[in-house]
Amino acid sequence: VALANAGALARGATAYVSFEPCAHFGKTPPCANALVEARVKRVVIGCVDPDPRVSGNGIAILKRAKLAVTTGVLEDEALRLNEGFITRTTLGRPMGILKLAMSMDGRIAAASGDSRWISSRESRELVHRWRRECDAIMVGAGTVIADDPRLTCRVAGGRDPVRVVVDAQLRTPPTARIYKQRSKASTVLVTTQDNLAQARERYERRGVEVIAVATHDGKIELNRLMLEFGHRGWCRVLIEGGANLAGSALGAGIVDRVAIFVAPKIIGAGLSAIEGLNSRSVSDSLALEDLSARPMGDDWLLEGRVRRERSGVRRRRSG
Repeated sequence: VALANAGALARGATAYVSFEPCAHFGKTPPCANALVEARVKRVVIGCVDPDPRVSGNGIAILKRAKLAVTTGVLEDEALRLNEGFITRTTLGRPMGILKLAMSMDGRIAAASGDSRWISSRESRELVHRWRRECDAIMVGAGTVIADDPRLTCRVAGGRDPVRVVVDAQLRTPPTARIYKQRSKASTVLVTTQDNLAQARERYERRGVEVIAVATHDGKIELNRLMLEFGHRGWCRVLIEGGANLAGSALGAGIVDRVAIFVAPKIIGAGLSAIEGLNSRSVSDSLALEDLSARPMGDDWLLEGRVRRERSGVRRRRSG
């Protein structure tokens, strides 16, 4: 699109791209070829594409055509910008983003179950922008029962994500808004193989898909579920709760980034933000890196990456 808009102005110009231009035919022809045909003079690339069909090949096409190529510019920022695609390419599953809104004493709901509203209006608006950027949003049965959420993107001109409900025991009411929501995006109910037929009879209708995933100790194997999402081409899944799903997702190793909105409130009782992770000692706890903190209305937004090796991401710098 940029080359088409530039027209003849692209000739002799410098193109700045966050990701290595592709070198294979997919939904569109190779971007590397398009840059060569547009006769740009130089290409500045943020990070290399780990896709084996591309990795280094896009750069090679440019260099064979005598274009000047610089790589590794603002590489960390470029990797983060493309993290969802990189995760799907290297691990076969989407990037998992765990979002929680809690009080200063770590509660996501009061003893009565009330949770509206722990976070500020500004925090909630940011979450809606995140929904627009993600392929899907995933919640557990408890969240649907307690909050009856719509899980839509309420940003003007925004795009709804696919809504995913993890409900092994079919506890959610078929009348819940998430199953009746009018949207271009579908709702996916995830349950066990034993409950598949019953789930299809109770929940499946226009806009609602029911799928079965293997279980372990009666719980959905979330790593297998995320691989299914990877097969669908999804790159980013926003995990919004509740406490048991948060613990299960962290335990399954499908969470890559954690985003916690901390409100300046002390509830003193109620539901903890994360349940079921069962670390036996402090040394067994999950460590976060790449930490940041910023004010969001009256709240503070704390973000971090779950510490693990970045599989398949190759760094490459050249002048």
